[in-house]
Amino acid sequence: PTPTPTPTPTPTPGGATDVTGSATATAAWDDTSTGQTAAKAIDGVVSGYPDNTTAEWVAPWGTTGVWLQLDWASSKALNRVVLYDRPNGDDQVTSGTLTFSDGSQVAVGTLPNDASPLTVDFSTRNVTWVRFTVTGVSASTRNVGLAEFRAFTG
Repeated sequence: PTPTPTPTPTPTPGGATDVTGSATATAAWDDTSTGQTAAKAIDGVVSGYPDNTTAEWVAPWGTTGVWLQLDWASSKALNRVVLYDRPNGDDQVTSGTLTFSDGSQVAVGTLPNDASPLTVDFSTRNVTWVRFTVTGVSASTRNVGLAEFRAFTG
């Protein structure tokens, strides 16, 4: 199936706004040889290997300790992120930590192993960046990454 891009910014029910489109994504490392770069985690396309490898971020041979960060030029009042694991059956994030520019952190549980969304709600934080660090992976994980990383205000 062909993935459908998510327009940005996107108002959602309850007045939340997706501010991912104004962010810059950076990562501990990514796979430039295959195009699976940090920018692909914020491209609005929830897909990846095996259907669309160029629509995901991958840290080759990466497991725990790998991170992906979203930076904004001005402060954002974040209160939610939505994470999408890579859609293949082998590579799965089982835990992580969101760290914010204000020094606060939020624990993240297991991401669904089929690129379904995991929504993480938290009290509003006025921040210029948020970082997702992988702290646990499945035994079969060889290349950790994300299909998509979205951030919301409101």
